[in-house]
Amino acid sequence: MMFLVTILMSLFLAGSPGKEVPANQHDFKFVAHRGASYLAPENTLASIQLAWELDADAAECDVMMSSDNKVLLFHDKNTKKLCGQSHVVSETPWEILEKLEVKLRDSNRPEYNGETIPLLAEVLPTIPENRMLVIEIKTGPEILPYLKEVVEAYQNSGKISFIAFDFETIVGAKALFPQVPAYYLSSFQANINKNFEAIVSKKLDGVDLRHAIINKSLMQKCENAGLEVWCWTVNDPETALKMKELGVTAVTTDRPRWLKEQIATIN
Repeated sequence: MMFLVTILMSLFLAGSPGKEVPANQHDFKFVAHRGASYLAPENTLASIQLAWELDADAAECDVMMSSDNKVLLFHDKNTKKLCGQSHVVSETPWEILEKLEVKLRDSNRPEYNGETIPLLAEVLPTIPENRMLVIEIKTGPEILPYLKEVVEAYQNSGKISFIAFDFETIVGAKALFPQVPAYYLSSFQANINKNFEAIVSKKLDGVDLRHAIINKSLMQKCENAGLEVWCWTVNDPETALKMKELGVTAVTTDRPRWLKEQIATIN
């Protein structure tokens, strides 16, 4: 009889819904920053495709609009730094922007020379069924109707999610796409504290934070509110492992495969 009681108690405890999952056993995704941007020019078709080839769980990209309302991948407001020619993206038509080549940086492989700025419509069909494209919205809410048009027309494989620093924009994206995960980006803990109640009430799925501001207290606050926590941009194994142990569920990195391999050797 005592043996049976012991077995039943063991089963009860093992299946208890309140039982904590060790932090290092949480799901932990590797998100390729602007695609696999360490090896290929950022925010290009090559960097996104390489992210899939390197088995990144997701690829992140930045989107903004041309003067004729084309939704394209680019990070900076001006093309000078990345392309060598000076054009304000929002004031320049697509027929000019599409001809600009994104310069290689020192770590990029030479075979990726000549990559150009892509449209989001070119990237969406490349998403494998079991991967995610993380779309960072670099503008204000004015892009949302055009983003909706592109996503509805082309997003038929894989998954997408949205991130944005502008609070009105990410709330608008969530309202427009209630089934798509949306995360508020921030570099500062004070900013998160200021907007925390609204993050919850507007039904955002979580926050995507600069890794240096993440600590146990903030993680507990987010967990209590049912918010997922992602982080950026991490290229060293020790920091990535710290984020994983805190319970962060996704790390954005320039080197997804390398970082994943390094974490595995530490574990």
